[in-house]
Amino acid sequence: MMLIRASLFLLIPWMMISCRTAKSVVAAVNVKPTSFLPHASELKENRKRSPFIGNWWSTDKKVLAAAEQVKSIYIAPVVSDELRPMLQKFALMEFSNKRRDGKMKSLLGYAQKKFVGAFKSNKKSRFTVVDEPSKEAMTLKLSIIEWEPNTYSGLAVREAVDLVTLPMIGGSLLGKPSRGMIAIQGVLTEPKTGKSFFEFADKEEAKSLFFFFPQELFPTGQAKFAIREWARQFEKLMNSPPDKQIRDSMPFQIIGF
Repeated sequence: MMLIRASLFLLIPWMMISCRTAKSVVAAVNVKPTSFLPHASELKENRKRSPFIGNWWSTDKKVLAAAEQVKSIYIAPVVSDELRPMLQKFALMEFSNKRRDGKMKSLLGYAQKKFVGAFKSNKKSRFTVVDEPSKEAMTLKLSIIEWEPNTYSGLAVREAVDLVTLPMIGGSLLGKPSRGMIAIQGVLTEPKTGKSFFEFADKEEAKSLFFFFPQELFPTGQAKFAIREWARQFEKLMNSPPDKQIRDSMPFQIIGF
């Protein structure tokens, strides 16, 4: 067992070669944004700058010049108006639409709170968070478009696979259909022009775990972990120069809940 764990840690440098390799290839993750985003069909992956799968940046000089002067940001209540139906068999077994909708309400509030907190916690942020829309503030609108909750049956399947394959790896790759998943999209609007400054979409699946974490026992555990990462990454992206790369997180998890 110690030899196997040591071998797994040797995989880390390979997994760090490219965040795109980690998310888009190893996990085969993709996300399809909705009409919520004005430029949904134009989103592209840009790992040289952003950790998100899909990105669109305005090239309008008027929008860019106006955005440069804005020092405040309003983060609107997160919505799920275009939430897609569950597809995973384990989620369908354990969750009715009514039960998932109930959990989703708490997730929406949690997401807004974490995005607000990410900006407020950075004392050097160029943006001051305001509590209502303003002609002097950027507006960030977020929408959760996919969510497959954590399930006990899915966890049992992944643990069973781990018993006969490489621990933490077999269950994550072969057990992909049983993993929790969440997808989000967002648009940041410049107040003077009323046009989009930045749009993005991303999806996160449950990560490979080196140890068992309590978050696996909660329906929203994986989703909340992903939301915290998105909030942190978005805040960094908005407060960093265009030539700075904001890296995605790794597809495995050492610690956290």
